[in-house]
Amino acid sequence: MAKVEPGPPNFPGFDTLTKEERKSVTHSEFWIPEDEREKYKVALAALNEAGVPFVVAGAYAIYEHTGIYRQTKDLDLFLTPEAVVQAMRVLRNAGFTTRLEQPHWIGKAISKANRDHFIDIIYGMGNGLALIDDDWFRYSTPAILAATPVRVAPVEELIWHRLFIHERHRHDMADVAHLILDKGHVMDWTRLLVKAGEDWPLLLSQILLFRYVYPGDREKVPEVVLNELLDRAKNGSHQRSDDGDVDNVTNGTMISRFSFAIDVNEGGKRDIREESIARMQQHPEILKLLEADVWDERAPDTEQEIVPDSLGVEE
Repeated sequence: MAKVEPGPPNFPGFDTLTKEERKSVTHSEFWIPEDEREKYKVALAALNEAGVPFVVAGAYAIYEHTGIYRQTKDLDLFLTPEAVVQAMRVLRNAGFTTRLEQPHWIGKAISKANRDHFIDIIYGMGNGLALIDDDWFRYSTPAILAATPVRVAPVEELIWHRLFIHERHRHDMADVAHLILDKGHVMDWTRLLVKAGEDWPLLLSQILLFRYVYPGDREKVPEVVLNELLDRAKNGSHQRSDDGDVDNVTNGTMISRFSFAIDVNEGGKRDIREESIARMQQHPEILKLLEADVWDERAPDTEQEIVPDSLGVEE
């Protein structure tokens, strides 16, 4: 018997919210529509059987770590770039349409029965900063999703990834705060500091926000971590764009493509995101994916050949 869809979360005026607003309401009721669940089950089982390494991220990973859930339209699977071609072949054979969305970080496996059901195959960051690496797997934890054994992305990497998501329609501040609230006392803060690198001001701002949201849970962030970041801020430690041209740079596009568009398009500032993506597009693994024969569909801008430019490839 199919599971009956639960009622709306216990939120005043839930019925009056827009569709997008409803997706932002957090609650503890974990539920996947049955037909969507079956698509995920097929995909996850096929990847497991083929031995393709992946970790579950997105809303399902947040729920696994915190018990907090919100509506989501898809399933996010994180893979290293080297595993993407095999994954797409497996998913194509399992009945999905494969689509190359943005070569430097994401593809999709779309249900042929219902294109509203799809799986995001993510192997990098949308701002071109990094590719998914072995740490996502080394520190992952076991779980069950759609009656299938999976590995769930680690807290530290989830937080790092979410530091850069600050769009008006998609802002992951609450996810980070909840992850710190539930896992801050057992997290590897040293690894997170290393991951944050020269983008450490984003981590500091999130920690300060956490202390505001949860004033009674300050112990979840070690004092040594906060003091280290405050010292960096006080002493003007190196951070992104400290290259002698900070007066004509915006890092804003690294966290929001849209909100800081005016600074680039009308203010004449250098777009660090554009430069970051251009470098990532020349990465050997990304060039391999662009040339792979596993894509049934390609987003229009992926049809153009990427020509190496003077930006080169970051090692």
